Order: sequence, then structure tokens, then C-alpha cells
Amino acid sequence: MSHKKAEALLGSIESIPPLPEVSSAVMVELNSDDVSIINVTELIEKDMALAAQILKVANSPAYGATKAIGSIHHAIIMLGLQEVRALLLAFAVQKFFTINESNTKFRQRFWTHSRACSYSALTFAQHFKQDDSSTFFLSGLIHDIGKLITDQFLHEEFQQIITYIQKHNCSFNVAEQHILGITHSQIAGNLLQHWNFPKQVTTHILHHHAPWKESDFSSGTFIIFLANIVTKMAGYTCLDQEPTLDIDKFSKLKAIQIINQNGFEVDSTLLEKIRMQVTEFVGTESQ
Repeated sequence: MSHKKAEALLGSIESIPPLPEVSSAVMVELNSDDVSIINVTELIEKDMALAAQILKVANSPAYGATKAIGSIHHAIIMLGLQEVRALLLAFAVQKFFTINESNTKFRQRFWTHSRACSYSALTFAQHFKQDDSSTFFLSGLIHDIGKLITDQFLHEEFQQIITYIQKHNCSFNVAEQHILGITHSQIAGNLLQHWNFPKQVTTHILHHHAPWKESDFSSGTFIIFLANIVTKMAGYTCLDQEPTLDIDKFSKLKAIQIINQNGFEVDSTLLEKIRMQVTEFVGTESQ
């Protein structure tokens, strides 16, 4: 039965239309060979909602601005064109999945977790001096969209997954495998391939619960893994009842040993530092 449900869900993904761009004109300009910052600025300034989102990110603690950034031109220079392109994709995904939302309580917690995870991922990426930090912001924000796909296309089974988590005090992965025979990471990976997302983002999300299964460790999948765990440690889970890990115990797990063996030093001090920053970030965002 679970295999039939999984097949039905994956089949539904094929029917999802192409991702609508936040602003097609901006994306065309960003993708041109002779992209102009002035043109990008003017196009974004014509979309008040988009401009507000860009400024909010530019002024986020993750980017370490020493003073308030009040203009789109300044924000683009500070962020960089690659970052702006990734932000557009992130905003488009968020907009796509917030139209006609159901299950409002879950969705509210989901997006709080997602935004906190994107901040956490960006912070880890900067700590480990990873290139293309915009990729990590995008991956962090949409790493769990497989859960929304299940909720949208198999709502009854999604409710069964939540009930199973509450009854057995287990992770989403365990409950999803029991109910569907497939996890939200695999579901999201299929959607992102369908949408022709950047390969690195798809890889991050497909393996964000088990980065050691990804062949090229330098891709940074472990950062999304850490960001997701630390965000939950800070109290921002998708469900009230979702189990979390203790920092000291987590820092001693084999997963951390594997990350350290690959040249990225992670210990309880770093995890606690970023956990506190995530808490501060969410508190600031909610003001």
C-alpha cells in the first residue's frame, strides 16, 4: 500500500506547473551576459513586495551589515548578483506554497523553522568559509518542502504521519517511511529536478538528513544537515511534539566525527553559539 501511495505522490509532482518567477523581468536581466546592476535595481524597485524582501534579507544579522541598508542598489552591491538570483528563487518557492494554504498551524511553524534554518545555514556557510553562500540560504529555506507536497497532494496520509510522530515520538523520516515508503527529502529532490533547480541545491536537500551518503563532501550538504538540527535545538521544529537532540550528545555522534574527519571542525561550543544566534534571529524577525 505504501509503495502505491509513494508512486501516486511522485506522479503528482509531474503535474506541478513550472515554478512561477517572482519577477520574470528581473530574472531575465540577471541571466543575461551583460547584466546591469542599475537595470536590476530599477526592476526590483518597481515591485514593492520584492524590494521589501530584498532589504529585509540585506539587513539580516547573517550578513553583518554595520549600518542599516535603505536602498535596493546598496543591497544588491552588498549581497551580490548571485545572492539576489538565489533570493528570487527562494521567494518564488515560498510564494508558490503559501497560496491557498491549509493546515494553517502547521504551515506557520513550518515557515518559522524554514526561515530560521536558512539563517542557520548561511551562518554555518560563512563560518566554514564556503563559496556561494546564496546557495545555502536557498537550500536552508526550502529543505523541507517535501512535507508541504505531501500535505498538499496526500493530506489524509500527511495527517497520519503527524499522528504517528506524536504517538511514537519519532522523526518525520521514520513516520514517512512507515506511512508512505518514501521521505520528504526524496519527494523534494524529485520536485527540484522537475523544476530544473541548481544541482547543488537539489543535492543539499536530497541528503540533508544523511550528508555522508553524498559522494562529494565538499558540496556543503553537511551544512544544511547541521543547520536543520541546530534550528530544532533552538526550539523551532515543524511540530510541537517533534523530538530534538541535546547539543552535548549530538556533538559526540558519529555524524559529527565524519564531518570533522572531512576538515570541518564542529563541537558543542560552535553548535551552542549558532543555536543562540538562531534564537535571536527569530526573535528579531517576529518583532
